[in-house]
This record gives sequence, C-alpha cells and structure tokens, in this order.
Amino acid sequence: MRKYVQKGISLALVMTMSTWCLSGCGTTNTQSKKTEKKQTEASDTIKQSDLQTLLSSKIGDTANTEKKETVFVEMDPSGEVTKTTVSDTLKVSDKDSISDVSNLDNITNLSGDEKYTTDENGNIVWENKGKDITYQGTTTESTPIKVNVKYYLDDEEISPDDLAGKSGKVKIVYDYVNETSSEGKFIPFITLTGMVLDDNFTNVKVDNGKVVEYDGSNIVIGYGAPGFKDNLISTVSKAEDYLKDIDIPESFTVEADVKDFSLNMSLTMATSEIADLDLDKSLDFSDIEDKMDELKDGTNQLVKGAGDLVSGASKLNSGADKIDKGAKDIAKYTSDLYLGTTTLLTSYKKFDCALVSGVKSANKGAKKLYKGTKSVKSASNKLNSGAQTLNSGAKKVNSGAQELAKGLSSAKAGFEDVKDSKGNVKSQGLKNGSKALATGTKTAEAGVKQLVGTLQSTPSSIQTQIDGVVKKVSAATGGAIASEKALNATIEKINGAIAQGADMTTVLTGAGLNATAYYQLLEAYYGIKTLEQVKSTFETQITSQASSIKALVDGMGDLTDGASALNTGINTLYTGISKLNTGAGTLAAGTKSLYDGTSTLASGTNQLKSGAKTLNSGMKSLNQGTDKMNSKLGDASSQVKDGIATVNSGAGQISDGAKTLANGTGSLSSGVVTLFNGTKTLKDGVVKLNDEGISKITEIFGYDTKDAVNSIEDILNNGKEYKSFSGIKSDMSGNVKFIFKTAEIKSDK
Repeated sequence: MRKYVQKGISLALVMTMSTWCLSGCGTTNTQSKKTEKKQTEASDTIKQSDLQTLLSSKIGDTANTEKKETVFVEMDPSGEVTKTTVSDTLKVSDKDSISDVSNLDNITNLSGDEKYTTDENGNIVWENKGKDITYQGTTTESTPIKVNVKYYLDDEEISPDDLAGKSGKVKIVYDYVNETSSEGKFIPFITLTGMVLDDNFTNVKVDNGKVVEYDGSNIVIGYGAPGFKDNLISTVSKAEDYLKDIDIPESFTVEADVKDFSLNMSLTMATSEIADLDLDKSLDFSDIEDKMDELKDGTNQLVKGAGDLVSGASKLNSGADKIDKGAKDIAKYTSDLYLGTTTLLTSYKKFDCALVSGVKSANKGAKKLYKGTKSVKSASNKLNSGAQTLNSGAKKVNSGAQELAKGLSSAKAGFEDVKDSKGNVKSQGLKNGSKALATGTKTAEAGVKQLVGTLQSTPSSIQTQIDGVVKKVSAATGGAIASEKALNATIEKINGAIAQGADMTTVLTGAGLNATAYYQLLEAYYGIKTLEQVKSTFETQITSQASSIKALVDGMGDLTDGASALNTGINTLYTGISKLNTGAGTLAAGTKSLYDGTSTLASGTNQLKSGAKTLNSGMKSLNQGTDKMNSKLGDASSQVKDGIATVNSGAGQISDGAKTLANGTGSLSSGVVTLFNGTKTLKDGVVKLNDEGISKITEIFGYDTKDAVNSIEDILNNGKEYKSFSGIKSDMSGNVKFIFKTAEIKSDK
C-alpha cells in the first residue's frame, strides 16, 4: 500500500520533468564520435536558430494565447548578464485597437508598420490592421531564473578566458537558481540547456542530461528544476519521506577530455508551464481514510484500556511492597528491642554499684569547687576595669584612620567616571578623559593620513578607470580600437564627417560600425574626456596644497604625542593615589578591628564578672544537691531493676509475632509483582503495535497523503499562472519562456 502512494506521487513529479525534455535522447555517458572527414568551420557550426529550434521542440509551446513572450538574455561565458531583450507577439482580435501592458524600453514593431500610443492609464494601445503584432524592447529588470556557469581544468577552477586554448580534463557546471521564493510565492521553472561539442571533445560524460544527435552534430542537453524539491519539502507534509527516492536536479555537469579548448555559444531555455495535472482525480484516498479512522480509534481505545490495567496493577504492587517492607521492619526492630532489654537487665546491677560510688565522689568535688569560685569572682572584677580603659583608647585611633581614608577616597574619585544608579556614565573622570583625548588625537591623525593618501591616489585611480573603459572598447571592437588615442581619432573623424553634412549611416558603415556601436563608443569617448578633466583638477590641487598638507600631517603627529604623554602621566598619578587609598583603607579597617576587639573584650569581662558570681551561686546549689542525691539513690535502685525485667518479657512476645507477620506479607508481595509484570508486558505489546503498526499505517494513508497531492498541484498551478515577465493585462491569457545565450569561448590556436 505504501509503495502505491509513493509510486503515484513519484509518477506525477517525474512525468512533469523528464518525459518532455529528454525524449529521443541518447545515453548519459558517451564518447564523441569522430567524423570520418573533417568539414569546414562554416559547415561544422550549428547556428543559434537551429539550437533554439531543438530546445523549443523539447519544451513545446502553448497555443491560443493572446500574448506570447520570449525573453532573450545575453550573458558572458560565466553567466553574467550583459543585455536583456524581450519579444512579444499579440494575437489580433476584432477590436479596433489592441491594448497592452509593458515595462520595456526602446519598443520597436518587428512585424509591420502599426504604431502605438500610451493612454492615460499607462497602457500601450496598438493600431489594428488585422495581423498579429510582434514587437521588441529592452529591460534592465532581473529575471526570476539565473544561470551560473563554472569551468574546471584538471579539477581546478579556471576562468573562461584562461581556459581558452588549454588541453586536459575539462568540467563545465551549469547551476540554475530560482529566485521567486524570496518574493513570497514560489514559481516552478524547468530549465533546458544545449551546447554544441566539436571533435576536440572526447570521452564526454553528462550528469542530469543527455547527448543528442541533431543534423549530423552532437549536442549536449542538460536540465533542472531549481528550488522545486526544497519548496516541496518546506510546504508539503512529510515531503521528505515521499521524495527521498526522487531526484529533482538543480544543475547539470559536462565532463570531457579536451584538446585546444574552445566552445561555441550555448543556449538555456526556461518555462514555468511544467504540467497540467489533476492528481486528486488520479489518486482516490477517500475509502482508505475512512478505514484508517476506524482502525486508529479502535487501537487508541485498546492502548487506553491496557494503560488503565497497568496503572491499577502498579498501585497494588506499590501497596504490597510497602506492607512487606513494614512487616520486615517491625520484625527487625522488635527483635532488636528484646535483645536490648535483656542486655539492659543484665547490666543494671553493675551500673547501680558504679552510680552510687560516682555520686559520693561528685559530692566531695562539689565542696571543693564551691571554695574555688570565691577567688574567681574577685579576679574577674579587676579584669573588667582594665578592659574598659583599653576600649576607650582604640576608639580614638580608629576615628583618625577613618578620616585619612575618606580624604584619599575623595582624591581618587576625581580621576574616575561619575555614573548614575543604572551604571551609565554621567561625566567622565580625569583618567578616562585623558585616555579618550589620546585615542581621539590618534584616530584624527590616522584620518588625516588616510585623507591625504586618498587624495594622492585619486589621479591613479581615475587613470585605472580610463584604462578600464579603453579595455572594454577594445574587447567590444575585437581589438580594432585598443587605445584612448585610437578612440579619440575614430570619434572625431566620424563627428567631423557628420558635421560637414555626410549621411550618418554611410559614415558608420564605412567605419565598420552600426548606430548602437557608435553610441557606445561615443559614450566611452565623452566618459574618458570627463575623467581626464577630473584627474587634471586633482593633480593641480594636490600640487598647490602640498606644503599645507605636510604641515597638517606634522601638526597632528605632535598633537598625538602630547596627548599620549599626558595620558601616561595621569595614569601614573592615579596608580599612586589608588595604592595610597588602599593602604589607608587597610589601616582604617585594622583600627576598627582593634576597636571592635577591645569592645568585645570589655563586654566579655562584664560577662565573666557576672558568670563568676553565677558560678559561685551554682556551686553552692550543686553541693547541696549531691548531699540529697547520695542519701536517696539507694531507695530508687531496686524499683528500676523490677521495671526493666517487665519490659524485657513483653519485648520477647512482640518479637515472635512480628516474625510471623513478615513471612505472610512476603508471599503477598511476590504474587502482586507477578500480576504487575504481566499487565505491563500486555501494555508494552499494545503500544508497540500502535506505534510501529497502526500509527505508521494511518500516517501513510491518512489525511496527509491527500494534502500532499493537493499541495503539489498548487505549486504546479503557480507556474501556469505566471503569464508574463514584462507585463500583461489581467484579462489577457499569455505565456512566457526565457532564452539565455552564453557567449562563446574562442581559442587563438
């Protein structure tokens, strides 16, 4: 059953990607066929239109749309966009005029002489002469799909220019990027790239693509659906489980052994009309959902019942354990009690003799202590008087130390920051202020030096820009205009001829240029003139202000040195005051400890004086008490002995009964444990059945599978709703495809 669901979803995805783009293709790994007879370069090269026709046949075309749009993106060999041109075809209806929406610049009618105007709402309104209108324009807007190309020679990345003419193991990686997710609504795109390989490519291997034979040549076709799988995983419940065996590529790679590397231009086509599927009708899950609901409810009730049974058995087991433990404790403690009373009865006679002897000795000692406490009372009175005098002197010493510490603390505070209750700095102290001054002057000096460096390097930077413009002109003209002097001569010659009344088109044709190339050269010409003027102005200003700049730099250096020296001196002074303040604090703390000690001593002598008096009185009472204890102890001893014998007899009877109780509760506990283990095993089995069996089934065939199909269908419909790149009216039908042209890489060999 699970395989049935995965097959259904996998089939839907794979049908949308691979069937249309790779039908009729060869194997993935192939070796380029050597032609039996090498043809001329002109006949061996496939034209751009042929390659475009081949790719279009793989993608297909939507019929009966009111606006068909093709976006042509010209790129350098690495995928950097150099120009974007858009071609739109409007289908004519019976209306007097054709209203359209477009954000293109430089719009030109390619199919006829119909004119257009712009109405008050910004719409483009074309004349209607009964024929479809095809027009073209340019734009600088970024396309939703990007194509990045990287080249490797012998597993090392290399630039296209450096790769030209080289030989070795070459790898080319086309990486497709879908940027629609960042705009909040993902639009799925399928990309298809084609490139022509000549006889210099052998042992060709293609990842995510095929080699196609077309019109006697070998063409590599690669494909991808960038961002499609990641979007499914982020939006479809349990998509990772459904898609783990489905490969949806986002790039393709070509590897080959190449001699004297060169490569004709390549084309990449992209479309968002991936498929027109109705997965919900193809896969009916209604009956499965009903059965899974019934199965899930039944197993939940079974798990609950097993849980209740285990809970009751657990409580019974817990109670039996407590009864058994209590009975064993009673048996143990009553046995200990009986042994103790027996020992007590045996030992009491010895204790009685020793007690009588000890009381007599205590009575003699009490008499001697009473005499000694009289002398202690007199000495404590003298000690208390001396302690009071010492405490008064220590108080005066501590007062002076406190004043010294307070003064040094105030001096130290002048060097430190003032903060509010929240710890924020309200005003800066002398220490951090001098530090901030030193840091600020150092930063200012660095800024002045950086400014001077920037001014001095500006002319050379401007010259670098001029050289860059000349380099671009040289590249654009194939090296025909390779210097500023040559550019000036070309433009001035053309401008001179036009100024004398010559026809502009004739002059440009004679110079080997068209209007577009002429305006680009003209832009470069005036750009260089402007840069030369700015460069000259900077050089003049730097020369005239050289002495002032030197004086500014030298002055900032002296200011920085002075601020640094000031900061060092203040830090040294602050360190000395801090150490002195610490010593004063230690002195104050020491004198306070002395004062506290003498206060404690004075208090102690007071207590000693009072205690000596109390001790003397207590010793007198002790002496009187031991006299009475000695006379009455003999009468009580026989009564204590009889009481211990009675307790010993009762403890023996209790011990025997407790042993019988402990044996019975042990059997009860053993039976309850057996019952608990059985119910727990039952519950574990039911839970395992539910977790590993029923729950897994309901997860696969429950509501989430149907939701997954619906989510996939919604994503595909996003592609069908994407109708135009440059703009389209809301009531018009349309479709758009993108064609990316990657520039050729030439070899000089």
